Amino acid sequence: LDTKQWYKPPIQGNPNVGRFAHSATVIGSKMYIFGGQSDRYFLNDLFAFDLQSLNYGVAQWEFITPLNDPPAGRSGQTICAYNDKIYIFGGTDGDKYYNDTWQYDIQTNAWSELSCIGYIPAPRKNHGAAIIDDIIYIFGGKGQDGLEIGDLVAFKISNKRWYMFSEMGIAPCPRQGLVMTTSRDKALIFGGDCLQSPKPDEDGIINILDTCMYLFY
Repeated sequence: LDTKQWYKPPIQGNPNVGRFAHSATVIGSKMYIFGGQSDRYFLNDLFAFDLQSLNYGVAQWEFITPLNDPPAGRSGQTICAYNDKIYIFGGTDGDKYYNDTWQYDIQTNAWSELSCIGYIPAPRKNHGAAIIDDIIYIFGGKGQDGLEIGDLVAFKISNKRWYMFSEMGIAPCPRQGLVMTTSRDKALIFGGDCLQSPKPDEDGIINILDTCMYLFY
């Protein structure tokens, strides 16, 4: 960020295949990459890259072999990190659209599919996700019926409960392929695509959700 220039550092090893529609998150100094699609193949592998190693000239990818079975191969899922754990929601294997919620514990090196309660979201891919405290916010995506989705849901990690929102004021229109991030207690949404009408808002518009307005029990 100081030089405002891209560069390509020397790195040893690499994920076994190129991919797209994968997902990434950071825990500590490591960036974790899960899944994605390579041609017609849907992947469920997990890799880590130690960002601090860039300072020592030995940067390399680490392939992680978990102790148990990972989620089914998929693309278009979202991934968030909280308390040394990775949380994955949704995605597709080309035929089936998922609405399952998975947890990977970096301390135990084990996956687990969570038994969730509350309002379970519809299956989807290419949605957005962002985490504030122990709550993961999910917006939009594309459903099994081929239509873009415009709902906002939230998953509270501590009680494994899903929540649905209503009466949100002027919400973003349905869309997929958006980006979603956070700033303090606010979730921000930008961009995306929709084949339906109305289309996503005009170029440059950022939608902001003030999460202080909501209480979770």
